[in-house]
Amino acid sequence: MSKPTTVGRRERNKQQTRGRLLDAASELFAARGVVGTTVEDIADRAGVSRATFFNYFPSKDELLSALHLRHMDSMARVIDDLLAQDLTTADRIIGLFDDFVRATEEPPGYLRAVTGELERDLSSPEISVERTERFNDELLRILGPGIERGEVRTDYPPRFLAQMVAAVYVSTIRYWRQDPQYDLADGFGKAARYAAESVAPRR
Repeated sequence: MSKPTTVGRRERNKQQTRGRLLDAASELFAARGVVGTTVEDIADRAGVSRATFFNYFPSKDELLSALHLRHMDSMARVIDDLLAQDLTTADRIIGLFDDFVRATEEPPGYLRAVTGELERDLSSPEISVERTERFNDELLRILGPGIERGEVRTDYPPRFLAQMVAAVYVSTIRYWRQDPQYDLADGFGKAARYAAESVAPRR
């Protein structure tokens, strides 16, 4: 009778250790950047050995990938929340963009580090395809109800419209990453309104 409990506890401990490593990395990346943070730094902050780090992540790049996926999971929850509210499609698109702006503040620097994964996505098709499709699928969840309510144009396929919204979102992040003086709130606000107008029915 005790065996399932033991297995469950072991799995919980593994999840907690993995979570501590991800949390430690996010704090250090925000403070020092990815380049300024070593595996040893992350292990020390998480309270584990260097060997334990490599039991969970073969490299710092693999940990970065895991942080990127955690960010995508967080985005999915944001979209769940937007879909649960009585909002127009335009409001939901703007809400998704606004969430990124808010997320850059907690802690500052973290998303600038993690979104560096976008550059690797673009240069590594074997990595980018799955992530890009997941992002498009999430945006399709926003567009779906709007199509039914006549809030989304139908002269283009829904997936193409989702790809266009994703392109605006990602390119705005790239401008922000490249320019330390970039006004993210203003830039993302304009990008969100443009994306919302682009998928609206033509008058």
